[in-house]
Amino acid sequence: MGKIIDNRVKREEKKKGRMYSPLEQFKIISFLRIFNNWIDLSITNSTFYLFFTIFAILCLISGSARNNKIISNKINYIFEILYTKVEEIVSDIIGKRFNNYIPFAISLFLFIAFSNLIGLVPYSFTTTSHIIITLTMSLTIIIGITIIGFMRHSLKFFTLFVPSGLNQGATKFILPLIVFIEIISYLSRIISLSIRLSANLTSGHTLLKILANFGLKYTFFYPYILLILPITVLSLLFILEIGVSLIQAYVFTLLTLTYIKDVELLH
Repeated sequence: MGKIIDNRVKREEKKKGRMYSPLEQFKIISFLRIFNNWIDLSITNSTFYLFFTIFAILCLISGSARNNKIISNKINYIFEILYTKVEEIVSDIIGKRFNNYIPFAISLFLFIAFSNLIGLVPYSFTTTSHIIITLTMSLTIIIGITIIGFMRHSLKFFTLFVPSGLNQGATKFILPLIVFIEIISYLSRIISLSIRLSANLTSGHTLLKILANFGLKYTFFYPYILLILPITVLSLLFILEIGVSLIQAYVFTLLTLTYIKDVELLH
């Protein structure tokens, strides 16, 4: 009987003293399991926040488009600035056919930016912190860009992997090696795009969680003046993470446009 009581006491002590991992905020939770041996259509917290992000973007865009005025409110003004800046960036990078890619660039930036910012809300979920989401996005982009290259240039698309000037003289003997390296470099864009976005968000959100838990411990002790330091640091880091969220969306979009330029102009 004494052993049973001791075991219960130990279990209670473990529960009270349990330290939650900062990585628990990235845990996938299933709301509805729909799966079999071939396919899994389960609805998870990641699924919910993906659809919520799309819904939020559509609501903002439709709300700003209801009024016939060019700039009727602050939301319209923000979208007007965003469109102008994206148009300038796309035209500078791609050139003549830039109009074809403006809707895609704006949609990509808004989706990543909203996903990153929604993840900063306490007790929410950051979809873009998961490598499977960012890897799927980057893989889809590279496949789409490759298809565009074949449609624009047919078999001439393969000249993208042959640096100019290397098919002449003695350097032509190392051309197969150079082409192989260029192809590997082209395919590695899938990994670099996805890891850059996922790693930056995961590290930033983990640090926020650690500092938040650290500051929470001081609420149980006197003097409460000790709360000032962790709260100040946490507030500054939160502002920094907002900037990182927007910058990462910008970098992802900018690199995507650069890859589109390569297949459009073959250089």
